[in-house]
Amino acid sequence: MSIRNIAVFTGSRSEYGLLSQVVKSIFLEPSLEVSLIVSGSHLLDEYGKTVWEIDKSCVNRIKKIAFNANINDKEIETLLFFSNLVSRGANVLTELRPDIIVLAGDRYETFAMATTAFYLNIPIAHIFGGDLTLGGHFDDSVRHSITKLSHLHFATNDDSYKRILSLGEEPWRVFNVGSTAIDNILSSDCLAPKEIANEFNVDLAKPIIVFTQHPITTEADLSYSQTKESLEALNELSYQTIITYPSNDSGSDGVIKAIEEFSNNPNFRIRKSLGWKSHLGLLKVVSVVVGNSSSGIIETPILKLPCVDIGTRQLGRLRSENVIDTPNKKEEIKKAIKKAINDKKFVERVKNCSNPYGEGGASKQITNILKSISLNKSLLQKKMTF
Repeated sequence: MSIRNIAVFTGSRSEYGLLSQVVKSIFLEPSLEVSLIVSGSHLLDEYGKTVWEIDKSCVNRIKKIAFNANINDKEIETLLFFSNLVSRGANVLTELRPDIIVLAGDRYETFAMATTAFYLNIPIAHIFGGDLTLGGHFDDSVRHSITKLSHLHFATNDDSYKRILSLGEEPWRVFNVGSTAIDNILSSDCLAPKEIANEFNVDLAKPIIVFTQHPITTEADLSYSQTKESLEALNELSYQTIITYPSNDSGSDGVIKAIEEFSNNPNFRIRKSLGWKSHLGLLKVVSVVVGNSSSGIIETPILKLPCVDIGTRQLGRLRSENVIDTPNKKEEIKKAIKKAINDKKFVERVKNCSNPYGEGGASKQITNILKSISLNKSLLQKKMTF
């Protein structure tokens, strides 16, 4: 039996969380083997060096591409990392020579790897294409660019599926499989409530908030003041709050600076990275997810968990009735959090909210397609349907 080599790239903690069940599913399929390429913030101490989260028992081979320029200008550092990943990624992909490479999302690290694989004629399978975020971040432009470079598309919802088709992709290449995040949530591979209570020193009988705020790339100079508004709101509410560092984007230094100014707050538990098992365990015990991460919008509906989405970063992203949108203003954020925790009518509505991202099984569907799709010229030679 011919074995297909599937490479999976991950450049950040959030991205690996979305890919972990895909990696496991590929590994368990006898006709496939999985090589993992790790880069980005996974290998940086200042962002938690999250390579330790990766379950190496579910990988046939692992390759690391490290780069740390230590440049004060984050935009220049991003460009240097991008070019470094293209050149060094070419060497790694040439060595592995996978039959297909799997990429997820819209980060610049992923864009670099997509560019490299495209010019090496390696078929690209892209998860989370077609999503829409209109909040001033680079995500939409990068995400749609990766879609145009990719050969297989795994959409997470019906809107994104239709949007990929509207970009001119041939219908036979596009699959609406739902979100792989749902597979993670439905798995039992997370910390139990008692373990969460011990790890974070929280009282499970009282409200708990998990908070993550990322910078907006086109508003990097505002990241400190925007995060400060959110943290002032959380500070005044005095709920137990678990706070995580942002993604490694332009403006992240401002977010981190604001967070560290509250390091002595007895209600705050600050972590560079939670680890995926802790993250999933927290989602099953917290009262509300607060911030501007896509995970808050995508992961919470199936758990019937309120989400307060701050600012414009996720503007336009498909969301369920459990999401409260609020401007980046302290008093408005406080009002939204109080509603999420104390408004009985809203809490009841959340219990009956719909989930637009599927009911699980996306990872297995992706694996089945990866093992059965024909590896021929038709896969590589794309035709636009405009």
